Amino acid sequence: MQSSPITSIRVFMNIFKLKSQEYEFNSLQNELLWKLATKMAHVAYFWTAMGIFALISGIIALFIQTKEVDLRQLFLGVFMGTRQLDLEPMLKFVVGILVLSVYIIFIGRSTARAAVKFGNVVNTDGHDITYLMAALRKLDRVCSLYYQLAVLLVVAIWINIIFT
Repeated sequence: MQSSPITSIRVFMNIFKLKSQEYEFNSLQNELLWKLATKMAHVAYFWTAMGIFALISGIIALFIQTKEVDLRQLFLGVFMGTRQLDLEPMLKFVVGILVLSVYIIFIGRSTARAAVKFGNVVNTDGHDITYLMAALRKLDRVCSLYYQLAVLLVVAIWINIIFT
């Protein structure tokens, strides 16, 4: 029995179709991924809220610290080269809090985006592996941010110990 060209094309299309289909997680696996996405979202909201709180606190502290300092004259003098930027230790601490709070907000938002990616695995059909890999890439970036924060804090502590 000889095969016709149409049969060969159908066989080829079926093979191509099988290779292009992705694995679909079962309900227990989806439940685990959904729990992970939900917990990550809660952690993200917590860190974002803490970062915003620290940012607002830092801005308030900055206004309190600089109440008696004419900032315009200070910064104009620094930019013109006629004055050194000599901030009080408390003012340096407040500026550090502001920088750290922005970084924490960024970590919170990145964690939220990773949580959405994990939620996409559960909420879509036919592309679970693709979405899972995207979620893992995003999670890798978030963990890198946490690692950088840890290194930054250790360096800041050592600098504080050395110069104090």
